[in-house]
Amino acid sequence: MRGTLRLTDNPVFQLPMPARFLLIDHNDYTASVLAGDLALRGYADVVRISGGERLPGDLERNPPDVVIFNHHAEQPGQLEACRILRRRAASAAIVAIVSPGPVLKSVREWARQSGCIDTILEKPLSGERFFPVIDHLVKSRERLRQLERRSSSLERLVTEPALSTLECSSASGAQLFEAAVLFTDIRGSSHLIRTKPVQNFFQDLNEVLSLQSAEIVRHEGSVIKYTGDGLLAVYRGMGRAYLALRCAISMAGRVGDYPLPFGVGVAEGLVMGGLIGDSRSSGQRQQYDVIGATVHLASRLCAMAASGEVIAPKSMNVVSRMHDPAPRSIGGVELRGFSGKIECVSFFAPPGGGATENQR
Repeated sequence: MRGTLRLTDNPVFQLPMPARFLLIDHNDYTASVLAGDLALRGYADVVRISGGERLPGDLERNPPDVVIFNHHAEQPGQLEACRILRRRAASAAIVAIVSPGPVLKSVREWARQSGCIDTILEKPLSGERFFPVIDHLVKSRERLRQLERRSSSLERLVTEPALSTLECSSASGAQLFEAAVLFTDIRGSSHLIRTKPVQNFFQDLNEVLSLQSAEIVRHEGSVIKYTGDGLLAVYRGMGRAYLALRCAISMAGRVGDYPLPFGVGVAEGLVMGGLIGDSRSSGQRQQYDVIGATVHLASRLCAMAASGEVIAPKSMNVVSRMHDPAPRSIGGVELRGFSGKIECVSFFAPPGGGATENQR
């Protein structure tokens, strides 16, 4: 291919980042020249095919970083390979090498309409034009991968409600909404952490929280935060009281399958959600949280619950109409911070009632 570059006369360059290339060229000679030039540059991972009809079968699993399509005027139909690649390897950058004149104009128009080509380079090629483009695309792909890895790591640290708040135009403000709130808490954690090896307790705790989180997601709830030896979750929308109670009962009913014992408290009502923490422009960190009387009520009821027990206000059970298992009335309960007694019900209450001081 006239003008294809060779780097033997100028071998000094910075080694590029690792990258996968897919070279589409039906001409054996020009394909070998291009592959050789890429190898001299340090890009050795090059897969060459003749056309779109022979695209690799693992494109989705192992997509290339850059696709170099050497366009030949006598085979304009091979442009369809770019369309297939854009669909099957959407993250790949596609570079077309095209002859000048009417062919170049035609390819540019096709690229504009289809959106399937990122960069068009005009023949004859030169090292000054070709490799800066290729190097830039490879670096861009690597930056994108780094961002994706960072985003994936952050998703494990940032809750779904927090992400939604950050995406909202009023992210700095609080939102008042109706929700069912669920708390869990390990029973006897102070005793367990003194009597079990610390690493074993830590592993058991993470196992409990993982199982509880999966149960919450399965019942369409959102984990807001982990509270040390428990968690806080919320349920929104229609059926929130039923879903929260059903989730709590499902967890408590299988407490024997968990490595550590725990109790559950549930309540429903208004909560305020938003970003809490250092709100100054120079602030170090904020986190999403929910606050309000409903949150405090669920927390207080959770503190009352024995291992394998769910405690909820009677009014919440009336709304959710939970009859299986049958709730047990525990009458009016006096709770710190609340005036008057709150009628509550218990599910799976063990003989003897709630947790003792030593179990908390």
